[in-house]
Amino acid sequence: MTSESQPLETIDSNVLFEHLDREQRERLYRQLTFHTYPAGQQFHSPYQAGDHLYLLQRGRVRLYKLSPEGRTLTLAVLEPGTLFGEMMLIGQHIHDSYAEAMTDCTIALLRRDVLYALLQSNPHVAQSFLDLMGQRLRELETKLADIAFKSVPQRLASVLVGLAGLADGAAIAASSAPSVVRYTHQQLAEMIGAYRETVTKTIGEFREAGLIRVDDDTIHLTNLEELREMAHK
Repeated sequence: MTSESQPLETIDSNVLFEHLDREQRERLYRQLTFHTYPAGQQFHSPYQAGDHLYLLQRGRVRLYKLSPEGRTLTLAVLEPGTLFGEMMLIGQHIHDSYAEAMTDCTIALLRRDVLYALLQSNPHVAQSFLDLMGQRLRELETKLADIAFKSVPQRLASVLVGLAGLADGAAIAASSAPSVVRYTHQQLAEMIGAYRETVTKTIGEFREAGLIRVDDDTIHLTNLEELREMAHK
C-alpha cells in the first residue's frame, strides 16, 4: 500500500461535494490521503474500528459478508467515484463488512473528524450524505428481498442489469448491446447468494436463450428487454 498524488477530480466528480465552491474543494482535497491497493488486498473487516471515509478513484472494490459456515455474500461491487465506509461514522465507529480490492485500486481516505466538520458547516453536504446512507439501505433491503423471494435466474438477470448500470431503466444506444466486465461464476454466485454450480447452469441457459453473449473478458447483454423483465418478475 503506497501513497500517491492524485488530481482534484477526486472531489470535483463526487456528488457529495457538488455544493462546495472551488476554495472549499481545494481545502478538502488537501485533507485527503491517497493509497494504492493491489487486487485481492483486504482493507477493512467487520467490527474493525475505523476513522476514515473511503473514496474510490480507480479500480473496483467489493463489499461482502461471511457466514459462520464460511459462505460469502457480496453486498456491492463499487466503481470509481463511489464513497464507502460510511457505517463507521455512526454508532460504535466500526465497519460492518469486509472490503476487498477486486482490481488494483487507488483510494482516497478522508478522516472522520474532517468529514464531521464539513457536515456541521454545510447543510447541503449533510443532506447528500443522508441521501447516500438511505440509498445504501434501500439497496441492501432490495438484495435481501431478492435472495428471499426470487429464483436464481431472476437474481442473476437483476445483477447483470445492475452491473451494466441499467437497473433504473436507463436508455442505451441502439447500435450496441450493453456489457459488463466478465466475472467468474463464483463471483456472480457470491453476488446473488447462490451456489457456483447453479450459476454455471443458469449462465448456460442464458446463452442458449440468446440473453447474453460471453467473450474472454466481457458479458454482453444481447436481450436487455427480456433480462429486465425477468429481473422484475
